[in-house]
Amino acid sequence: MSRMNRIQSLIAGAAMLCAIAPATAGVYKTSFEDTKAGAIDTFSDQDGITWVADGNAAVTAKFAKTGKQALHLLGGENRVVTVKLEGSAQKAKGVRFQAERWTGKDPFKCLLEAQVDGEWRKVGQLDHVIIVGKRMLSDITLAIPPGDTVEALRFTTSTPKDAGTLIDNFELLSEKPDKVTDIPEMLPVPTEPLPLVSETTVFTAGENDCHTYRIPAIITAPNGDLIASCDARWKTSADLIHARDIDIVIKRSTDNGKTWGPIEVVADYPDGTGGTDPSFILDRETGEIFVFYSYMGKKGQTKEFRFHVRSSKDNGKTWSEHRDITADIAPQDWSKGAFKFISSGRGSQMEDGTLIHNYVVLGKGAKIFGSRDHGKTWELMDSEIKPADESRVLELTDGRLMVNSRVGGGFRWVHISEDGGKTWDSKREIQLIDPKCNGAIIRYTSKKDGYAKDRLLFCNAGSQNGRKNLTVRISYDEGKTWSAGKVVDPGPSAYSELTILEDGSIGVLWEPGYNSIKFARFTLEALTDGKDKLTKPYEIK
Repeated sequence: MSRMNRIQSLIAGAAMLCAIAPATAGVYKTSFEDTKAGAIDTFSDQDGITWVADGNAAVTAKFAKTGKQALHLLGGENRVVTVKLEGSAQKAKGVRFQAERWTGKDPFKCLLEAQVDGEWRKVGQLDHVIIVGKRMLSDITLAIPPGDTVEALRFTTSTPKDAGTLIDNFELLSEKPDKVTDIPEMLPVPTEPLPLVSETTVFTAGENDCHTYRIPAIITAPNGDLIASCDARWKTSADLIHARDIDIVIKRSTDNGKTWGPIEVVADYPDGTGGTDPSFILDRETGEIFVFYSYMGKKGQTKEFRFHVRSSKDNGKTWSEHRDITADIAPQDWSKGAFKFISSGRGSQMEDGTLIHNYVVLGKGAKIFGSRDHGKTWELMDSEIKPADESRVLELTDGRLMVNSRVGGGFRWVHISEDGGKTWDSKREIQLIDPKCNGAIIRYTSKKDGYAKDRLLFCNAGSQNGRKNLTVRISYDEGKTWSAGKVVDPGPSAYSELTILEDGSIGVLWEPGYNSIKFARFTLEALTDGKDKLTKPYEIK
């Protein structure tokens, strides 16, 4: 790790979304352990507290943050669960609990209200605070509106019928909490169109008798060729955990994405097995291109995901045999048998030459892995990062590491490490709205390389409700602030990836829905309304 410990400055103001108040005396606390599992109409596990669900909730013995049980606010529209208070509980000044959204699918609404002095008043609209993630990653602390008497609290939720919301470790506080959970407002959806140089379809469902092409990745080779990769899901659109028969394929463009050559199979697996979620790293010092993906054997033989990598030393024309690096980067005590996968799209390279990437263990977070010897060996480099699902990692110009993650709740999350990945400061990035979909962040330029400005680019489905509105943004201050964004495609938009072309223009590869994968090219001038342009020729990285 010594080569990575060249961090030069401190991050200012990084704060967790879910800031929990210091230890505050509670007037009531439950983890629902003393209530029989199953659907409930009413129950009381302490004098003066009565939960009234009227069939809208159940105590579940399957999910819990602590103990063995939790409260399940059932799926459906405008489900209401009320907590009636008597005696000392009516003097409560705050509420604290942990929660989990059951699914990322719409709709999702969660309103918490308090009946204070006979009037129902809003405590918090929690739509973009409660996130999807196993083990209830959302810690909620809120102040109850002031008044003489708090008669009741009330949850009102709307979720898909077969889903719902989980609550555990519910507590009423006797004092107003010093720190409360930040509840952001809905942000405007970008609408300004981004002028494009060109736009083409790269992969189309049904081509080469393939049912579905999904999960795009793209890299610019040292010779300027564009290499686009994805899953070839031959028989079904399902993910690898549900179906096999998936190979990793590429297409090549030698004219900046105007046209694309035939499909080439990089990882050709026997029927009943498969690989998924390709991602690239280019080693700028050696010119070698690495492609990573996750592999799974036949059903019934193993449920364990394995991590494979291949490489090319001739601009992606030929590829090495796969290497299994699972044991090198995935500790068995943390991930054996887990639903784990290397994040699709792109890894990156640090200034000192270290190659870095990440993988996800669903429900536990992400981990960084890398190589200090140009891909000869790979090793785990950090503690776990959470909350995090599919993520992107890069080095900032001052040596800190940044991880940008899909999480849920309508926003991206950003994690910063000042010590090479040993510890992380995490926050919800309210500038970057997101419908819990994989996006992309890459370095465009840095002053250290002789460019006039530090520039980062970010793209994703620029929406808080549904995978749509492919948007590109630019940052000139290492991700502290981002532009309002311009829209490549206002229609359906799932996964996406960015690359910089040999001439300095910018390319984006994305899924406009799930029937094709498209590529578009645009310029820095178009993204910035002519206010910015490169002052020196671009160097491929």
